[in-house]
Amino acid sequence: MWESARQSRTRDVTVVLARQPAQVAAQLQTRGFAGGAQPAGWPRNLNVLAMPAAHAADDDDAATQPDAPRRAAPAPFARLTGGLRAMKRYGFRARSVYFVEGAQRWFSWDDPAALAEEGAALADWCRTHRIALVLLVDPDIARADTGPRTDDPPLVRDASRATRSGFHGVCTGVAQLQRTHGELLWVVDFWRAGDMLAAGEVRPLRFAPSGRLAAIADGDAAEPARRMKLATDEDRVVASRAVLEDGTRAPAGWEIVDDNAAVVAACTHAQAATAVLAFRSHAQLESVCAAVHALRRQCGGALKIAVVERDVVLRQQFEMLVLSVGANRVVARDLPMSRMQTAVTALRGQLYARPVAPDYRAALAAALGDSVLGYLPVGAFCLRIRAVLDRGAVLALPHTLAKIALLPGVSHVDALRHCRPRRAGDVVTADAAHLYVFLFACEPADADDALARIFDVPVDTLSDRIVCLGQGSIDAELDALKAENRRAPIADYSDLFAASRPAGDAAVAGAAARVPGRHTADPAAFAEEPAAEHTAPGGHAPNAAPQLADADDAPPAADTPAPVSAFPAARARGAIRSAMPLRKQEGA
Repeated sequence: MWESARQSRTRDVTVVLARQPAQVAAQLQTRGFAGGAQPAGWPRNLNVLAMPAAHAADDDDAATQPDAPRRAAPAPFARLTGGLRAMKRYGFRARSVYFVEGAQRWFSWDDPAALAEEGAALADWCRTHRIALVLLVDPDIARADTGPRTDDPPLVRDASRATRSGFHGVCTGVAQLQRTHGELLWVVDFWRAGDMLAAGEVRPLRFAPSGRLAAIADGDAAEPARRMKLATDEDRVVASRAVLEDGTRAPAGWEIVDDNAAVVAACTHAQAATAVLAFRSHAQLESVCAAVHALRRQCGGALKIAVVERDVVLRQQFEMLVLSVGANRVVARDLPMSRMQTAVTALRGQLYARPVAPDYRAALAAALGDSVLGYLPVGAFCLRIRAVLDRGAVLALPHTLAKIALLPGVSHVDALRHCRPRRAGDVVTADAAHLYVFLFACEPADADDALARIFDVPVDTLSDRIVCLGQGSIDAELDALKAENRRAPIADYSDLFAASRPAGDAAVAGAAARVPGRHTADPAAFAEEPAAEHTAPGGHAPNAAPQLADADDAPPAADTPAPVSAFPAARARGAIRSAMPLRKQEGA
């Protein structure tokens, strides 16, 4: 608004601010109007008036004290007449321009009929006095919530604009300065300039190096694109000291602060700056997610957030987690400083338009691997996979279910003995002819490599046909597996292959245990090459116990683990002959 007043091309300009006199005086001083001085480049007759909201204290009392007396709503034209009368004492000059901030207080905004009449009367008054009046209206300024607002609701092109059509019809132009995903847009309902008319246009707004806000038109080369900014602070970069390697000099212009928390504090009022956070250990995952989420929610989509790996590498699901809670980019660990600086600089001009997870803790819980790995009976397997899919929907994590058809000469016990999952959340089960291996947070394209690491023998020695099912097909396969188990109970090998708990670092376990909804810490989910204690029998019994048909309606047995013997093959158990042979009979 100040820049518009400066560029008005007329001698007489009046700016009416809906702020306290002390705030107006401070703004004038910052622009060189101190001690009665008249800076160059401003209109000769510039009047700046303070018109704060009247009876703000009464409104606050009414909001906090329901029994407090409320003021009656002013009659139509009362607000408009009061505003014009307040400016009359400073005189009205022909061919002058008035900028009025908070002009919604001058009108009966909630009464469409009265609003149209007030608009027509004001238009006649402007024509009579030959005055151009620019009204800055924010009807949503008195909204109930007081939280930070990073996006503006549409006003001139929304469904309720029909109620204001009478008021808009008497104006020369109606447009909205709308912030969407951190970008300022000039949304034009209609705008007249001489014999020209613009209607239904949306133009992005950028700040020129001089600070002037300009609309970017198609093919407009008035300012080079690289010099235009989303906000005046877009050149600012705030980085954690841990981002810099030992002895590395900080790039010119970067603000280096102590840690990630200091980055969040320094960017409290940032708009389009760049925040660079460091990820140095897996125990930091929750705090990094909290910092990224806080920055994105309070600063909007124009803020750039980069997470730089140092010392450790983020797993795929954790990289997706960081991106889903608001980060623009994850910078790889081994990049030299020059490449890392280039990656951060490349974020300039970008907007974060993806939806942000409302609760970073729920997203963190979805990214953490499950608390067991290894063999599960069919019912528990289906329940656990279904829970993982439901929990991971917030991140759209990719999972893979590998359906492995066993060769005729391969028994289920031998195949399960060779299957040694090492990542938390990777579980396996078996039916009459297949092994089912669920690979947590694994793309189907990577399933072959993952299976090669899980099996301690080449997979082609166990199977000649492997089907890798992606997100859309897993549900159907689970339904078919449950239906098969209901028709005829599928053998349960839990007495031979007990599900294992992942082993991990105690510090990471403490961080994971803080995630709501997770009763058990899952430290192995953080490890790059997680180790697991796989329970393998020293020998096997001739038969496996069949699983009860109603087991798929019971909770997973791994949720309430019982003490496991050091020699699971030697535990006492009742052997019931299975419907499927453990090994192909000779001569069959």
